Amino acid sequence: MRWTILFCLLNVCSCYKVLLVFPFPFKSHSILGRGFVRNLLSAGHEVTYVTPFALNSSHPKLYQVSLNLSSTHFEKYLDIKPLLERAEPMNYWDVFGLMRGVTEMAAKDIYSGFSALYDCPFIWFFPYDQYLEIFRVMHTPPNPAYTPNLRTRNIPPFTFQQRVQELWYSITTLFYRTYYYTPVEKGIYKNFFASAMSKRGKKLPDYDAVRFNASLAFSNAYVTMRDVSETPTALKNIGGFHIDTKLESLSQKLQDIMDRSTHGVILFSMGTHLTSRGLPKLVSEFVETFRRLKYTVLWKTNEANLTLPSNVIPLQWIPQVSVLDHPNCVLFITHGGLMSITESVHFGKPIVGIPAYSDQFINVRIAVKNGFAKEVKLSLDLGNELFDAINEVVNNPRYTQRAKEMSLIYHSRIAKPGAELVHWVQHVIETKGAQHLRSAALQMPLYQKCYLDLIIIVIILLTILRYIARRTFERLTRKTNGIKKTN
Repeated sequence: MRWTILFCLLNVCSCYKVLLVFPFPFKSHSILGRGFVRNLLSAGHEVTYVTPFALNSSHPKLYQVSLNLSSTHFEKYLDIKPLLERAEPMNYWDVFGLMRGVTEMAAKDIYSGFSALYDCPFIWFFPYDQYLEIFRVMHTPPNPAYTPNLRTRNIPPFTFQQRVQELWYSITTLFYRTYYYTPVEKGIYKNFFASAMSKRGKKLPDYDAVRFNASLAFSNAYVTMRDVSETPTALKNIGGFHIDTKLESLSQKLQDIMDRSTHGVILFSMGTHLTSRGLPKLVSEFVETFRRLKYTVLWKTNEANLTLPSNVIPLQWIPQVSVLDHPNCVLFITHGGLMSITESVHFGKPIVGIPAYSDQFINVRIAVKNGFAKEVKLSLDLGNELFDAINEVVNNPRYTQRAKEMSLIYHSRIAKPGAELVHWVQHVIETKGAQHLRSAALQMPLYQKCYLDLIIIVIILLTILRYIARRTFERLTRKTNGIKKTN
């Protein structure tokens, strides 16, 4: 999943026009879009925001283009029920079949066409740390020996079997990207942009030339949420930029609940995508687990008519960062989305992770590796495992201590992530595309990256040397035999 951010220069001192294209119909992801809008408006820039979730607030420098998109196709995939009822995980080919359909709807790379249309530089934004996708368009595919593919759920260091698995998944991912997704996107690119370009008297540039011409890439990650690997100069990790320095105030009711909780508050949220419709067994497991706890549990849920114990408070919407900021919040139970992990690290709160799909498994396992989380497998009988994990994390001070240490690392930056975002946006515009940051690997064909030309030359030379050596040996042998016969 990737969004495009495009920048157009405006002839007004210290003020630029910025086009933000955030088309994915997920409400939680719109939070990231709002983070861009807020930071750029605060810096005095003029923003045109393309999104399915228009902001309610108005601003003299904000222009919104509302997209009428439905998340129905994605919600079918993100429903918990089929994830739990499936006897075996989706195999690799099933996943690619599903993703091809999603690609036809989302067509990620085509948004780079706006750059050619408006003749301005553009920046990719990756809402999660998708190593292969980032490196593919900004540098060169990363080494799978130590770089995880989010579909494998492995984190380094890898075993031999995992290294083989990572290599296979990287090869097949690039194969499908090249021969399945890209042809679909090329067709959409031509249909969408050709007429618009001709109206402006321009010729439609080659699709590959456009999509590999990004000036920069932002990743919604930071060192505390990922395993460090080589990073292209043009990739900037700005994880946490969506968290406003001015937090939303808690309602009086919620403030009273947080203040009066004797043993502490647990925040439980599986995000805005995952639903437990038609799974009374799973809901019952959560209810009975929370009933056994002495802590107050704030449960973000849309379930109606739940019979809950007095310590469990259901809420359809929770100001997550404001709750995590409260000193009485002792634990965050989460699905492991990167935004939730980031917010936990930001406020130094330990985690119990229940990953369900996509990057959540890697996110939670990195948090476990870093010592501030426990993972619980999503299942219909997770009650006892969840209960034990909650008690271990809350009662063992090392989890909270480690969360605070990771928070210290997270906050120890030269600049806050929002300020860094604004800096690099302005840098790209002022340097007319930041060509000095571009990786030389983008201009190199595959055979040069892999030294195939050198390998061929070495093979030819070795073949010639072998031939010469064999012929020389044969001549010497014949000469020696001739001398023996003469004697």
